[in-house]
Amino acid sequence: MNTTTITTAAAQYANRPKDERFASLGDMIAAARQEKDASLEFNFNAKDLRIVADSSRVELQSPSGTVAGFTHWSFGQFCRSVSAPADYLRRIPAALAADCLNHGLKTTPPASDFNLLIRQNDNGTLTTRAATSDKYARVWDAAFFGAVEQMITGQDHRWTTPPTWDGEPAGVYRGDRDSFVILTNGGSIVNDPSIRGGNGQMFRGLLISNSEVGARALVIEQILFEFVCGNHNLWGAVIDQRYRRRHVGTGLNREAIRQIARIAYDWTNRSAAADEAIVRSLIANQIAATKDGVTDELRKLGATVEQAEAAYKAVERSDKYTASPRSFWGIAQGLTETSQASGFQDTRYVLDQIAAKVIAKGSRLVAA
Repeated sequence: MNTTTITTAAAQYANRPKDERFASLGDMIAAARQEKDASLEFNFNAKDLRIVADSSRVELQSPSGTVAGFTHWSFGQFCRSVSAPADYLRRIPAALAADCLNHGLKTTPPASDFNLLIRQNDNGTLTTRAATSDKYARVWDAAFFGAVEQMITGQDHRWTTPPTWDGEPAGVYRGDRDSFVILTNGGSIVNDPSIRGGNGQMFRGLLISNSEVGARALVIEQILFEFVCGNHNLWGAVIDQRYRRRHVGTGLNREAIRQIARIAYDWTNRSAAADEAIVRSLIANQIAATKDGVTDELRKLGATVEQAEAAYKAVERSDKYTASPRSFWGIAQGLTETSQASGFQDTRYVLDQIAAKVIAKGSRLVAA
């Protein structure tokens, strides 16, 4: 049986270490708020900074002489900013690595500025959490996920993080690089009439991720899925909408919270009947009348010929879905399945984005 499975949350469940797992969204927000309170942002010209070394590691020294260590992530960030090979520098003596990095700082282009995020540790030492350009726009986890808690889980208690097979809490993660939360709503049922045999219940879900330190974009994915298993695979799933913003520009914190407010209103309060009507229309309406036409339309949206043909075949050979691969709904399912079969994160992102564009295009035509 061919099923479309979104594995994003399952990968988080499988790979996060114990110290990056939280029992609840509230616990994660509290930890994020505590770290935010212990952190400060500084902007420095690159040529005002120095790297100093002791016997085992290098540290960043500010113009005032204050020194801060690096995390594995921030060291790699800093090295990229001065065009230095981080993996190589980690393997050579600290003093030699410091000389290489100081040379990189001296030869940076004019007006090269660093935005540094520095945390004061419990023992009084300092750690560089991030070393980005001055154009970086930080979205704080405490504020962003606080809005999720206030506007979504706090308003409708059907929105929960799905438990594991053993009934243990899971689905909330935060480490030194990024954060991720999966929310599902078991009381928000939408029917997918394309499921063979008629048992087409789908539920609403949210996949939400952010990084305070430049490791990933801010992403909110609205998912329709058939069921979620104990390791957080989402089976029979399709991305309904995706919001993605890189951490650049001004006003990003406000924009991110506005998006949460929009989703809180739309995704939480929208009736199942409205979604079911949209799904039926997406099944009934075609993106194109022929396979070649479908391929051409998908190429307009960013797919390669090979990706478009693979998505079409995925729907054709499915013994689960009755929707045509020429329909908006059918080819979106095929794109999502093809995405999850890819072993490359960037390919999965592109295909999932195209699938979301197909749904959006079909929805606009239905509404017109």
